[in-house]
Amino acid sequence: MIGVIVIGYYMVYWDVGPLYPIHKALGVLALFIILPRVIWRLKKGFPAPASDYPKHEHHLSVIVHWLLLLGTLALPISGMLYSGFGGYGINIFGFELVTRNELNGEVIAFNETIYYSAKLSHSWIAYILTGALVLHIVGAIKHHVVDQDNTLRRMLGYKGI
Repeated sequence: MIGVIVIGYYMVYWDVGPLYPIHKALGVLALFIILPRVIWRLKKGFPAPASDYPKHEHHLSVIVHWLLLLGTLALPISGMLYSGFGGYGINIFGFELVTRNELNGEVIAFNETIYYSAKLSHSWIAYILTGALVLHIVGAIKHHVVDQDNTLRRMLGYKGI
């Protein structure tokens, strides 16, 4: 997911058009990994804190975890709506899910309202998700360096902790 976000920022800010099909294909494929992960997390719940922390840290942790969970789900969905309803199509490395809607070389939106809403949502969700990712990384480093607890090791999958 981080790689898809990085590609997204790069292609938008440096106008690298050839990356769009790769970005879109990876985003759709990511959804097939994200959806089961979201379902699993909702069933299992969030992990208990590794130690006793102040309430404000715990509340921030809960907010960040929900933003990560919902953002990773909403970002590819909004991207698919943006591309599909915008008439750009959805193509996964040659496998066409939604055909491109063109007339005389001009892309025509299937539904402009959904297209513009999804385009705006996709941008905002990317910024919010990026902020949540940064907070999550900073929090993990803080737990490891300042608190010296097992949070980071547990996140990385070390057993017996």
